[in-house]
Amino acid sequence: MDYKKWLILAASIFTAGIITGFFAPADLIEGQLSGLEETANALEGFSSLGVFLAILLKNALVFMMAFAFAPVLLIYPVVTLFLNGWILSAVGVLFAREESLLAVIAGIIPHGIFELSAFVIAQAAALSFGAMAISSVFSRDARSQLGANFRQNLRYLGLGMALLIPAAAIETFVTPFLLEKTLGI
Repeated sequence: MDYKKWLILAASIFTAGIITGFFAPADLIEGQLSGLEETANALEGFSSLGVFLAILLKNALVFMMAFAFAPVLLIYPVVTLFLNGWILSAVGVLFAREESLLAVIAGIIPHGIFELSAFVIAQAAALSFGAMAISSVFSRDARSQLGANFRQNLRYLGLGMALLIPAAAIETFVTPFLLEKTLGI
């Protein structure tokens, strides 16, 4: 399967999570929102550079873990894609109810253009590599292609990681400004 098909699969799983998240019960979402608030509070004492690095490293770690654990029946990248889509939409719906849709857009779109693209690219690479690794257990032909598949998907993972840099910069330096203007803080 070529990489484009893996991108479509990754985007589809993420989209299924988004759709499901729209229908999540509010009390379940409030727990996720309080977790996000705790993370934001923990980062308050950090300098802007510290926040940037924390966001960058957290996201890079998720990408690397998905890639590393993908050969275990593709569970990690599939669950990561679905849950991140679910949380994004569920928290977005709750935040839109409490604040405004404009605040959700201001809080997600600017850095999300880079971060969500990076996320889908990296998870597609993890899915592709994981599927080839699983196939290589059963097929000599797949085994012979595993090294090339690994190198190709490592490049896609690198592209995803590179896109995290502008995403983290925008999330650190631009998003708070936009949210302040949107929420009137």
